Amino acid sequence: MNKKNDVLIELKDLSKKFGDFYAVKNVNLEIKKGEILGFLGPNGAGKSTTMKMIARLLKPNSGEIWIKSNGTSTKLTSKTKDALLDNVGFLIENPAFYKGVSPRLILSYFAKLKGVPRNKVKKRVEDVVSLVGLDDWINKKFKTFSKGMRQKIGIVSAIVHDPEIVVLDEPLSGLDPRARKEIRDLILKLRKKGKTLFISSHLLYEISEIADRVAMISHGKIVACDKIENLEARAKKSMIHLELLEPPEKEIELFIEKLHSIVDHLTGLEKDKNFIRYRPESKIFQILFDGDPYKQYEIINRLLSNDIKVIEFSVPKANLLEDLYLELVLQSDEEQKIIGNQTDRKIAAKALKSQLGDKNE
Repeated sequence: MNKKNDVLIELKDLSKKFGDFYAVKNVNLEIKKGEILGFLGPNGAGKSTTMKMIARLLKPNSGEIWIKSNGTSTKLTSKTKDALLDNVGFLIENPAFYKGVSPRLILSYFAKLKGVPRNKVKKRVEDVVSLVGLDDWINKKFKTFSKGMRQKIGIVSAIVHDPEIVVLDEPLSGLDPRARKEIRDLILKLRKKGKTLFISSHLLYEISEIADRVAMISHGKIVACDKIENLEARAKKSMIHLELLEPPEKEIELFIEKLHSIVDHLTGLEKDKNFIRYRPESKIFQILFDGDPYKQYEIINRLLSNDIKVIEFSVPKANLLEDLYLELVLQSDEEQKIIGNQTDRKIAAKALKSQLGDKNE
């Protein structure tokens, strides 16, 4: 079987310049049928620019975009008929609807704009509103909606014409944890209905929970693209999150030294004083190890036998992706001479971490 038959959108050496600045440079990417492809990177990495070129809101300086519709792949150009994009639904940036109108009105407008037959518009609008559980709100004005509710309507505005491919730009940004979970559940529901989803985000944890593959972008270039488990293996390490019954309030460094004395020889990593970390905002200790389940067991067992009162531990996905992403981005920065020494590297890493977000954002 030809794997190319599964590719619904293909980007070939895609580039976009603003003046002398490359926002996107030589991007090659395939979006495959039935998958959720996460497009990860901090603000300004090139995510939105890439999506706007697919939506034909921006014209590439070079490269090609191929979109499959009705079984045939066609190169997207300024002369391509709009019908080619009818197989794609877009939500680029935050949804902006008139505050005085209702979901029924705005979704009916989008449905007609996208060619849904007039005699089917009413049912189609009611179906997509029901999909997000907002049936009772279909005739209410948008000014009464929460941000999470507006985001749901924004997403269904992208699928009201029943496209095969859905492109969502930062659908989780700025939402509270409950709303983010609801949007994640909606994305999974769309995939279950046969949709292919291309989703950009700077929230690595959130995307790692739902994506089949992730593409990481930095300074307009793809630095990695693979299944999450393959990227985790590439990171060559795992991380244990420890929650303690009595976390130390003071002398954190002394406690970290104590942890080092207990587990240093068990991690399977070269001696490195950075493999035990503390997150003061959540009072969580993190211990890096080589991913060997037996070593994980030994580390926990040794901590307990040394009277370290562990009440919960976990091995999260996102931190592995975060570490790999940081390493790849910083490597890219060094190659481009954006940063030049260890001090620059630490400052850059801290700035990146503040953007990438985590489970507690």
